[in-house]
Amino acid sequence: MSVRRQGYEWRVEDIGQLPPKRLELLSKLPQSIFVSGIGNATLKARLRTKDTEYLVIKYFGSTPGLYGTGNAWVPAGYVNFTIGTTSYFKDPDGRPSRGLSGSASPYPVSLNYGPAFKSEFDIEIPPGTDWDIDYFIANAIIDPVELFPSTPSYTWTMTLVP
Repeated sequence: MSVRRQGYEWRVEDIGQLPPKRLELLSKLPQSIFVSGIGNATLKARLRTKDTEYLVIKYFGSTPGLYGTGNAWVPAGYVNFTIGTTSYFKDPDGRPSRGLSGSASPYPVSLNYGPAFKSEFDIEIPPGTDWDIDYFIANAIIDPVELFPSTPSYTWTMTLVP
């Protein structure tokens, strides 16, 4: 069996092409980094390993940081895996959790943020299995819609012409 390494980078860059309601979904429900249509998620169907394919995910990460506003805003992103019908990271009651935070598993690794775990994760995806990677933003995206007053206010300047 041959072994090959590959990487995938998912990005969300708001250049005005996404309606605000689509961006809001990231902070309400985890969204697929492959099929959600947000960022560079352009696949049309969930991923499924071939009958001759066995995947092992060794490292993953997200933008680190827990809180910030304005120019210092960070998404406080969480990554979780769905393998078959089961989420990889779960809450103590067995329900799917947000996942692993970008502060614990940062991407990119920097002097300010390094991995919290010494070893890599070995997330195994056996042959013939549906799988996906979900992303969640805990630090909500700032609402782009301004709330204007319900009653109009008028201002004008009077100029006297001699």
